[in-house]
Amino acid sequence: METFIDVTRFLLSALASTLIGKRVLNCTWELTHRCTGKCEICNYWKNPSTLDQELRLGDIQKGLEKIYAYGCRWVNFTGGEPTLRPDLEEIVHYASQLGMWTTMVTNGSLLTRERIREFKKAGLSSMFISLDSTNPQAHDRQRGINGSFAQVLRGLCWLREEFISSYRAGGIMCVLTRENMWTYRDLLKLTDDLGVYAVFQPYHANKTGKTELAAELDERQVEGMLTAHREFKNLLCTKTYIKGFKAFFEEGPLPPCHAGIKYFSIDPLGFLHPCVDIPSVGHLMKDDMSVIRSEEALRKVRLCPGCWYSFRGEADAALSLKGYFEKLKIGLTTLKKNRSFQKRWRSRPAGAGRPGGYRGGKEEPPSE
Repeated sequence: METFIDVTRFLLSALASTLIGKRVLNCTWELTHRCTGKCEICNYWKNPSTLDQELRLGDIQKGLEKIYAYGCRWVNFTGGEPTLRPDLEEIVHYASQLGMWTTMVTNGSLLTRERIREFKKAGLSSMFISLDSTNPQAHDRQRGINGSFAQVLRGLCWLREEFISSYRAGGIMCVLTRENMWTYRDLLKLTDDLGVYAVFQPYHANKTGKTELAAELDERQVEGMLTAHREFKNLLCTKTYIKGFKAFFEEGPLPPCHAGIKYFSIDPLGFLHPCVDIPSVGHLMKDDMSVIRSEEALRKVRLCPGCWYSFRGEADAALSLKGYFEKLKIGLTTLKKNRSFQKRWRSRPAGAGRPGGYRGGKEEPPSE
């Protein structure tokens, strides 16, 4: 997706999805469960997929055609670590040429300046690098990769210099846990200074069973994040999504989950899931896409204890006209912010604001 016409077509498609409530819009495609990290918040690295198990490029391309025909217009490529696949640029290009909005989440360990250029050339719409803290030791510990913090900052600078332009966004994806729940403002300051964006989502124990890692985001934290939302225009979460944090952690009422209806998942082996944390209900290459909306699939969704992942909460936000226009506003703000980022960095002396000068932030909560 590379032209103004493509973006306009996508926005109209999203509006149609909001109005008629039928089109499947979002797919989270886990291309591999292999990973370069050993994250506390994920168990994939303990039981990775193997190359001979994972879908080959040709099957992925056929699968992209199939989900596009079914109505999917947004595909998020993730893992594991998706950049372990040397054909990732080809996958992105094929999806983009079909007219999909393509995004990627990576831990950044294998990124280079040149590869980021190639992802942009392939048509990638946005790229987010996992960053859990402004404290280098805390981030490296949670990701299980020595030197990860420094590599992430290099990647963010490359995103700013080589990728972010026009409608393209790039920045960090931060999973909020008990250990880093206070760092969102520091992370917003860091990313704004670097000229990139930020997205947050709360940790859920579905992948690891470690309930002790869950953050306790009460009304104070949520109000703080809403204040930060007004202050930092590089925060891409909608207010509707942020307001849901408190209800999720207090186990209060949340909007109905639309897994299988508005979003679904594909794992590295090609199995179809209503959601990444719900057992498969069919196979991409063997079954009709309607299996993700079957009674069996929806029954499994009803049995799920629930989450507030961004692909769920943000997709839910777009189900109403209010939420749609809130996301549209963020998109227009991004266009404006990209111009200001570029102007700011063109005016800085060479080497100013490089990651080598960053010493790291605090882990502890703010004082009362």
